[in-house]
Amino acid sequence: MAGYPKSPRPAENKDGFFSLTLGRKKKQKEVSDLEQEGREAIDGSNGSVDYDPSSFHLEENEERTMIDKLSLEDPKVKELQKVLMEWINNSLVEQRIIVKDIQEDLFDGQVLQKLLEKLGDIKLQVPEVTQTDQGQKEKLTAVLDKVTEQGIGGWDEGKWSVDGIHSKSLVAILHLLVALATHYHAPIRMPEKCFLKVIVITKREGKLDHKVISIEITSTLEEMTGGRFERDAFDTLFDHAPDKLSLVKRLLIEFANRHLEKVNLTVTDLDTQFADGVYLILLMGLLEGYFVPLYGFSLTPETFEAKVHNLQFAFELMQDAGLPKPKARPEDVANCELKSTLRVLYNLFTKYKRL
Repeated sequence: MAGYPKSPRPAENKDGFFSLTLGRKKKQKEVSDLEQEGREAIDGSNGSVDYDPSSFHLEENEERTMIDKLSLEDPKVKELQKVLMEWINNSLVEQRIIVKDIQEDLFDGQVLQKLLEKLGDIKLQVPEVTQTDQGQKEKLTAVLDKVTEQGIGGWDEGKWSVDGIHSKSLVAILHLLVALATHYHAPIRMPEKCFLKVIVITKREGKLDHKVISIEITSTLEEMTGGRFERDAFDTLFDHAPDKLSLVKRLLIEFANRHLEKVNLTVTDLDTQFADGVYLILLMGLLEGYFVPLYGFSLTPETFEAKVHNLQFAFELMQDAGLPKPKARPEDVANCELKSTLRVLYNLFTKYKRL
């Protein structure tokens, strides 16, 4: 998202109670063996794989989990993490808090405390800074106790715990964030039916057995939003015909440029250039044949709030022109949420394509 640094990809698996480091200096066979086991597990293979128990530090019958790394490359998993991080950053912008990595930046409870205080308009009686593991777990306990007190998550509370979050479990952290976003009606659109595949490893008779389970992180839009969002053609396009996405984007870019070139403006990146609302406002003026007074919006919005204000103004111009109220939210477009931007532009294209 414009205005926030891109999150670096973590170099190691950090999920759950099981940390597996595969650096470049490790033997290639070790990497290959792990990848092969992951593929066999996902494919449903029942064959057992021998491991060196000492490398996993497992006791007999002890069980550990790790996320299948191929699951981390799922577009929905990536999108969910991006949307949640941008939501957190926008919520805590006044406190100059920037989350770059969900696992590394949230495990100690500091950001979760600030986020819950902001969303719930409450104040937790906990130390501001805690460096020790014990102090961090005490802060997480206070945060999760308040989450329970607020009725957040309902029966889903078992999906996160102090130990799970403190051990940087991506599953636990995502479950908690999705519950917070749902409870407080966050102005974001989370991808529906997002799953993580988790490999469960158990030591039996000196050997490591494994199984793969799929854990649902998000449900349907209807369930997550209480009907605030409904599926439309763009959800179907992203889910079932992503190969056609570039064609739709090119069509809308050509439509916008056909009008914006009259004021010497050109769209090259549909994903980001409409995020501050300026192009949408000017485009509405060109389509309707009037000059938009400059005092009505900011030509150079720098803050997220200024971008949202511009987009709200653009939405008002659309409704004044007889267009239905956009299904997308200004915050969605400001967050560079592509589906929301496409929805807004396609509404304009539908009405003005023959202009």
